[in-house]
Amino acid sequence: MRSLRGASCLAILLLTLLVGTVAEAVPADPDGPVPPSPELPVPSWVTSAPSEMSASRADSADASRSFRDQHPDRTRRVPAYLPVVRADRVVPVFSVRFSARAGERRYIATTVIARQSRTTPDSLLLASVSLTCAPSASGVRTAGASRNVMRGRGTRLVARFVYVAPRSGPVVCRVSASGMRPRPVAVGYQSANVWQVGHDSRLWVSAVVPPWNRSVSTTRGSRVLGPGQGLVLRRVLPVGASATGFEVVADHKVTTCSAVGGSRDASTAGRELCAGRVSRAGTGLRLQIVARQEARPGSRCRAAATVISRRAWVGADVHHSMVSGSGRVPIGRAAGCLGSFAITSRLVHRTGADVVVHAPSYRGTIVSR
Repeated sequence: MRSLRGASCLAILLLTLLVGTVAEAVPADPDGPVPPSPELPVPSWVTSAPSEMSASRADSADASRSFRDQHPDRTRRVPAYLPVVRADRVVPVFSVRFSARAGERRYIATTVIARQSRTTPDSLLLASVSLTCAPSASGVRTAGASRNVMRGRGTRLVARFVYVAPRSGPVVCRVSASGMRPRPVAVGYQSANVWQVGHDSRLWVSAVVPPWNRSVSTTRGSRVLGPGQGLVLRRVLPVGASATGFEVVADHKVTTCSAVGGSRDASTAGRELCAGRVSRAGTGLRLQIVARQEARPGSRCRAAATVISRRAWVGADVHHSMVSGSGRVPIGRAAGCLGSFAITSRLVHRTGADVVVHAPSYRGTIVSR
């Protein structure tokens, strides 16, 4: 593990947007070769003002330090031998250890490049990663990502959240990986069914961030979107007193109903939401996120800004998709402007098969810049 000394703390605010979406225009081959040196899942950072940091955070031994780990704890080979995920087949990938005081917050992020060789018995394997920190905090305490990977291809899996230390003492954040055979083709036990953690994968932990940074989750259940249907959520959230702008980043999981399997999660009480809806058409979606700065009564501030407006395609073979997008929002400091924003997200089904939007994976990020 490599330790990096930061000049000052990074400012981040993580919120959940009730959308399960993609945020990039889909290339002709969405499971094509992954670029060799992807960026960390961290936008352009700006350091926070010292006045935003509490005295207790400044006293923490590791408060001004950020950390990065790119060296696997055990192996880069992740087994996908079985049609189900088993605990004894989960592989530890990265880990970072640091000291913290109770209430300290850090932004935890991982990028895992999942690659499948050209010689696996099955043409399609499911790659999943999970990001957790211990001791376990209240609220959002984990993040994950998963996607089907095609033979000879690769994909980028991103997971991130703001961790709040529940007590003073040592903290360890870990990335684990697992795999399975969602559509077995080869007969019997296949030990050659593995996917590789790319050398450009990593786990990153920020220095301590200001107390207005946070992660939130939703109590709503997962749901299916059909043609013309959409999800809309509006939240009002504060921003830092000295911030001049922020970046909105969206990470979400969806499943096109190309098969029944994989359409249930912790919120569906065992039900497969794609049952009776199977289609090999694939699904087209549109994600739009709008930010509007609030103003005092009788005053006006900046006009609402469309932060993200993207189309996305989830192919039938890909089935599950975890994708991201981002956009910058300036903060007005005129007399009538308040230090809070109304963030409205919309995910709309454009075309193709029905799609499941997974509630347990709803995540979004606001990052100071």
